[in-house]
Amino acid sequence: MRRSSAFKSDSARMEYCKLYDQAVALSPVPVEQSDVETSFGTTHVLTAGDPSKPPLIALHALSMSATMWLPLLPTLTEFHHVRMLDVPGDINKSVARVVMSSPTRVVDWINEVLDTLAIEGSTFVASSLGTWMATQYAMARPERVEQLAFVAPAGIVSQQHPKWIVEMMFKFRLRPTVSNAEWLLDTLVMESNRPLLRTDPWRPIAQQFIVGSATFRRKLREPHPVKCNIERLAASGIPVLTVIPGDETLHDGPTMAGRFRQQLPHAQVELIEAANHLLVVDRTDVVAAQLQKFLRAR
Repeated sequence: MRRSSAFKSDSARMEYCKLYDQAVALSPVPVEQSDVETSFGTTHVLTAGDPSKPPLIALHALSMSATMWLPLLPTLTEFHHVRMLDVPGDINKSVARVVMSSPTRVVDWINEVLDTLAIEGSTFVASSLGTWMATQYAMARPERVEQLAFVAPAGIVSQQHPKWIVEMMFKFRLRPTVSNAEWLLDTLVMESNRPLLRTDPWRPIAQQFIVGSATFRRKLREPHPVKCNIERLAASGIPVLTVIPGDETLHDGPTMAGRFRQQLPHAQVELIEAANHLLVVDRTDVVAAQLQKFLRAR
């Protein structure tokens, strides 16, 4: 079966994978790389922590790959055995055969991964597009979700700023060059923190985004984080932590926080000032502290 998306050349994929492996080599916790076969293609998995601890699945932001979680591994592995998944069809080491073009397909993919890894139920930690995927899964299969931690959620309760979407489409999606990818990434962090993207451990992770964005073919039917009805999530009783940047490029952070508090009254909602959409870069310490308290409470 033909791949639904791929790097434009073998050399481009090799360059990307070199950066990916550099990020893994900088991990503060040992990481094992492996692949899981599903009907959607090959899912690349980063595994870390004590296998005797409860499982945790981490879902990354669009174009960031599973390596975005590596700087947070000391926190994530404190109480859990962690699997960080590369979403098939996105820029990473996974290889897609089928486009995950609907919430149903996202649910089916996560189900297959959990089944293959022999995970009956898991905590989920997710960022941006990953939060939308985790939400869809939790609403469809609440019995397999122990906790949900959202870091800089996208969509779900708020639409993205139309001005930012238009600018991103015209300056980046239509011309996905290295310089435009670097511009886009810079718009997702606070200006004062942009040097962090050029410094380890974030440097190879940022370079993955930049190099990958300029050399990867996307499909228009890939899933997008959109506003959705989360009544089933509210009714499920699943513990939820939502950590929202107060100075978002993509959304109005305070408005999003208010809507989460209204629609998920049982959730813990934290609004973090001086932080943009890549909250894990802007306020790594704050994210780690919030996750540690939430994950310990299980």
